[in-house]
Amino acid sequence: MHRGEHPEIMWGLGLDPDSATLIEESAGPGFILRNLPPDALAWMRGQDGQSQMAWIPLDVWEGLSSSRRKACREVDTVRRVLIVPENCEPLETEQVLSEGFLTAVRTPLNRYKVRDAILRLRELDSLSADLRRKTDEVVLERELLARKSNHLSFLNRVLSRASASLDTGTILSKARTDLRHLLPVDVLCAVFWNRAESGPGLDTEMYLHCRMTPPEHAAWEQVLKGSAERLSGSVVTEVRQFCLTPGKALRQTPGPDDGRLLMLPLAAGGESFGCLALLTQKGLRLAKDQVQTLNAAVNHLALALRNALLYRQVKSMADHDGLTKIANRRRFEERLDEEAQRHGRYELPLSLILLDLDHFKNINDSHGHQAGDAVLKGVALLLEESLRSSDFPARFGGEEFAVILPHTSREQAVLLAERIRLRVSQRDFGQCEQPVRVTVSAGVAALEPGTRGQELVSLADQALYLAKNGGRNRVVVAGPETGEQRLAGDGEQAEERGGSERSAPEAAAQPRRTSGGMRA
Repeated sequence: MHRGEHPEIMWGLGLDPDSATLIEESAGPGFILRNLPPDALAWMRGQDGQSQMAWIPLDVWEGLSSSRRKACREVDTVRRVLIVPENCEPLETEQVLSEGFLTAVRTPLNRYKVRDAILRLRELDSLSADLRRKTDEVVLERELLARKSNHLSFLNRVLSRASASLDTGTILSKARTDLRHLLPVDVLCAVFWNRAESGPGLDTEMYLHCRMTPPEHAAWEQVLKGSAERLSGSVVTEVRQFCLTPGKALRQTPGPDDGRLLMLPLAAGGESFGCLALLTQKGLRLAKDQVQTLNAAVNHLALALRNALLYRQVKSMADHDGLTKIANRRRFEERLDEEAQRHGRYELPLSLILLDLDHFKNINDSHGHQAGDAVLKGVALLLEESLRSSDFPARFGGEEFAVILPHTSREQAVLLAERIRLRVSQRDFGQCEQPVRVTVSAGVAALEPGTRGQELVSLADQALYLAKNGGRNRVVVAGPETGEQRLAGDGEQAEERGGSERSAPEAAAQPRRTSGGMRA
């Protein structure tokens, strides 16, 4: 084991002379053994701070103080070999390793045992060198990842401007400016699609530069249309165009064939909904990190654009009335159809109350429209306070409200309508010193087997018509038979009013309310 001009130092701690001589001779000319007395205070530090090897007899090790043994274990640059007497009980490998020794050698020592221990040291040094090399590779890889992360973080910060807006055109305009920091973008256009409500085709929205000349505009439109059809597998049946660069003056804009065209699909939740078209310089070659960064940017843009499109869709189809914050007429009709279908399947009771504020126009004329708005909001709040969580209040018209009552019989609906009528009449809806009071008229109907939701609305509407013409501030209920009507109001018990109310067919022949919900 020749070590060249600089032999490696081995330490011996309390070795007898014969063992020290045997170890040094067995190791070869590449090693020098320095045998120290057991009580040596400074040891195990060789030349140039190199990794060393130490031979320590078991009795010497056990004779050391616990503090010195602890100090020896903490010196990682020394590989220790434990010399165990021949008559000693066998030591477990775990016990030897826990004391910080590389291996244990049993006396009597010989050349083979010494060289075997040294070979184990070499193997451990080789493994340590491999580990250091791997560590260096990991450090280098971390540096490369850190640079990529910094680049993506910068790009994400730029793309966060897109997330700050819910306007599709604003997001695309900012994206065109931001992507120019990554690659030369001359033109950015986009197309988005949805399945048509009627038929198998696509409803598309195209975002183009408005100041293109007609030939360029037609070329870009054809590219976007073809991309939508290719990615979706359907034919475009409707096209709506939006402007990305408002302006009256036309200017020369590169066409899709005037450079390298990158078509970047947009997807969210595993579903494609759009495509970006980027026109760059001809012959442009993208590096691997540019491609990765561009893909990351497109993923961020896809999320921002999808959110913007969904926001606009939700905004245009809002379920709640803007003033009263309860459901609007559209959502009411959807819910009524759902409840009517459930009624038909399970034969559960279903009732409906239609409420109309009496002389609401007088409130607007006397107290102003702000007071009228306050009354509408107050009545909506009162309905929510008076109903169960399963009941469904909605603003049916201008000053009309509707309440869907699942699992509610006609008799229970009448009691609830009367309770609501009394609460409305007793509440002050004024927001200042001057009181503002209002009464309501109500029509109640229950869905009979085999009838539809719209027929329930018609019955309740006819009952409400009778309540309005019977003096207002009362509840009229459509009876079990189509021609029967019952009325209750002013705190009185329900009774038939043969001369004052008309039957349902007669009421249907009378002039109906206008589209705004006003009655004569």
